[in-house]
Amino acid sequence: MYPMNPWTYPNERYYYGWWGAPLSTEPTDGQIKSRIVDRLRENPHTKDSELKVDVKQRVVILGGEVPSWIAKRAAGDDAWDTEGVADVSNQIQIRPDPRTR
Repeated sequence: MYPMNPWTYPNERYYYGWWGAPLSTEPTDGQIKSRIVDRLRENPHTKDSELKVDVKQRVVILGGEVPSWIAKRAAGDDAWDTEGVADVSNQIQIRPDPRTR
């Protein structure tokens, strides 16, 4: 029925050049944090939000507020797509729209 197991990700899903390649050196928590902060500043969905990034033993903890669920998801994706990250805890809150109150 399926050409492949439906619970398996195809290799094409991972489009970053580092994915699957052995790490020459393990990035430090500081390097991981710096890369994530840079990505969040470049991302059009998160660049105007004040976000907190903490990294401990390669686990990323994201905090702060964003205007939409798309921005929350984008921040989490940027963290996950950073080399060296072992896990992400996305604790970002979606800011309520004042027009709906």
